[in-house]
Amino acid sequence: MFAVPLVALLITAPPEQHTLEWKFQEGDVFYSRSIVTLEQTIEVAGQSIEQKMEMEMVMRFRVKSVKPGAKVVEMTYLQYSMNAPNLVGEDLADKFKGLSFTATLNDKLEVTKFEGYDKFIDALSDGDDNIKKMMKAMLPENSLRQSFSQTFLITPGRPVTVGETWEHTDKMAIAFFNDVEAKTNYKLESVKDNTAIISLTGDIKFKVGEADDSLPFKFKKIDMKVEKYTGTHKFDLKIGRVTETKMTVDMVGTMSIEAGGMEVEAKLKQTMVMVGKNTDKNPIKD
Repeated sequence: MFAVPLVALLITAPPEQHTLEWKFQEGDVFYSRSIVTLEQTIEVAGQSIEQKMEMEMVMRFRVKSVKPGAKVVEMTYLQYSMNAPNLVGEDLADKFKGLSFTATLNDKLEVTKFEGYDKFIDALSDGDDNIKKMMKAMLPENSLRQSFSQTFLITPGRPVTVGETWEHTDKMAIAFFNDVEAKTNYKLESVKDNTAIISLTGDIKFKVGEADDSLPFKFKKIDMKVEKYTGTHKFDLKIGRVTETKMTVDMVGTMSIEAGGMEVEAKLKQTMVMVGKNTDKNPIKD
């Protein structure tokens, strides 16, 4: 009389698998609004300098074509504002409006072709060759290419169950550093009402790049430690898109900077918080 209940207990249903996959259709348009807040303290020559910067970006993504192995997506800056007293770059914010990049993504959503960089640099430099060199050093093409790519690379590329993890490693160039490695570990925390919650943790390693003569300074060495790299993504399974993102990165360390023939060592403590939302409606107009 206990045989059937016992068998029922022994036979359990396998965990449900979920497909976290970006969906692309030609002509699709969505908008991304993100706010990045950066707070840092620099100790140099016995002085402590506190700085705070906030950037707000609104970008439009348009799917131009969808073919096997090649999805072409255009990204356009609709708004870019920066509140950064005494920091380089604040006066450039207005020049971003209307600038576009076009990327071709393969089936793994990796960027295989990136267009628009030269026009982007020309617009920021106003035809000044010296400023153009500086912009290329501060905003290398690979940095923008990776930034575009990161919009789509949080998904695992395979069905996963709640509690399952996956990872992604990026190597890139970010202003002044020619070797930056970011390793991110993702975990599917839950799925409810077609919304998947994905958590992330990770680490970032920096190496100093080659000196650029267009800059008034150069980094000699850097020893930075990431104390915290965490975040969450909300992914809509029905529409196939990330809808909300929040990330926090805390770093501490030292770096040596050479300027005017003098080398100065500085201690740095930095916290960056990024929050973003993707919507079908333009957040500027609607």
